[in-house]
Amino acid sequence: MKMRILPGLLTISLFLMTGCKDLLDVEERFTFQYTFSVNTDEHSFSDSRVIDLAANVSIIDEYGSKIKEVKIEQVKFWLTAFSGPDSQQIESGSLRVSETDGSNLQLIAELSDLQLQALLNTPHELTIRDAGVQLLGDLAADPPHRFQLHGDMEINEGPLAFTAVFEFTAKMVANPLN
Repeated sequence: MKMRILPGLLTISLFLMTGCKDLLDVEERFTFQYTFSVNTDEHSFSDSRVIDLAANVSIIDEYGSKIKEVKIEQVKFWLTAFSGPDSQQIESGSLRVSETDGSNLQLIAELSDLQLQALLNTPHELTIRDAGVQLLGDLAADPPHRFQLHGDMEINEGPLAFTAVFEFTAKMVANPLN
């Protein structure tokens, strides 16, 4: 009888130890921003920049290789400065993510029919695309926690003079035992 109980207890204790490891998971929410200034006589523009999340977000730097997952939950867009006519509006635009070398470009969100004046200091939540936020989350979670963001827009009339902000809200899951 004792011989049957011992393997059962070992199996249960192994299961509990594995389950306890997940109990030590740390979940933290954080935000980061991608900001760019536009000053051109053209009706369109594009910008791309490599983002080093570990250098800009302390919890990413703190947990580093112990991060299990980063999930992008929300993306907002607004202007912090604007100088132009009230009639200026975004005809089309996109926010994309890629590897730092520009490969594997994926759409995060699209913009259209947004009046620039109305976006001044007024965040607008964007509809996010699964493939783009999944890639962004994967690149944010895996060392070296770097990726490239690409923003482009077509505006109905120029010249363009504004500062735009994309703000990302994300949840990080890490395990200090990893």
